[in-house]
Amino acid sequence: MLRAGPFSDERIVRLANRRFVPFFFDLDSGGAVGDKDARAFVVKARKNLGGGSVSTPPILFMNADGEVLGEADNYATADQVYAAMKKVLEKHPDFAKESDAETKLTGLGRAELLVDLGDLGGARTVLEKETGAKAAYALGRVLRMQKEFDAADKAFEKVDDKDLADDVVVEKAYRHWAAGDFEKLRDALKDVPKESNRWTEARYYGGLALYHLGEKEKACDFWKETIKASKQDAWVYRTDWAYCGVKDKAGGSFSSDKKGSSCLGRIGYMGAKNPDLKKK
Repeated sequence: MLRAGPFSDERIVRLANRRFVPFFFDLDSGGAVGDKDARAFVVKARKNLGGGSVSTPPILFMNADGEVLGEADNYATADQVYAAMKKVLEKHPDFAKESDAETKLTGLGRAELLVDLGDLGGARTVLEKETGAKAAYALGRVLRMQKEFDAADKAFEKVDDKDLADDVVVEKAYRHWAAGDFEKLRDALKDVPKESNRWTEARYYGGLALYHLGEKEKACDFWKETIKASKQDAWVYRTDWAYCGVKDKAGGSFSSDKKGSSCLGRIGYMGAKNPDLKKK
């Protein structure tokens, strides 16, 4: 659930990579990702997690000494997890300090750091002083994240770098998703090539366009084809979550383990259904 939900959220991935050391494992040391040392470390702080039968554990934010600095429920939304991460950094500013290398960043590097830290306004200020295709693209992306789509499109018009062409296509498509214009969303993303680093993202939203246009089975076939043709990444996990959400006819909190319910062979996704399946 976490990799498909909160940890497929761009804000969380960026902040986690800058200020945290993400680590997951099975509480059962004999599990697929069992780690007895990690288990002992966590159980020392939370003894209730050491029993033979444990309810789904929360996300714990800990320091190297084993002190729990904060937490978020395992079923938390991306917004709730992101807020918990920001709260930990606010309460413990030593972990939010810039490294020596980060203090020396300027221009695009400084802007990228600020985006990673969630300071979109600061990144925008930096990028508005920069020139060139990469700066125009970075500014357009920040504006898109701020949902200023008209201004974003003006920035993207200045991107004359062919290597960024697919990125611009995907970024510009977000306005159609935000507006709930699913026909335009489908058409905008249909030609993103498989070799693009944005292909799985484009396919995820292409499937959502089909789903919201009432073509649910076609969307599932589209997603299934995407998952089979891709290496696992955040968008592939999120795609499988959406696929399961459609295939789980009962609509329960845990998808069926019957064959075909998950393209990745998962038992299911606990918690709420993929929010992207809700009507906009």
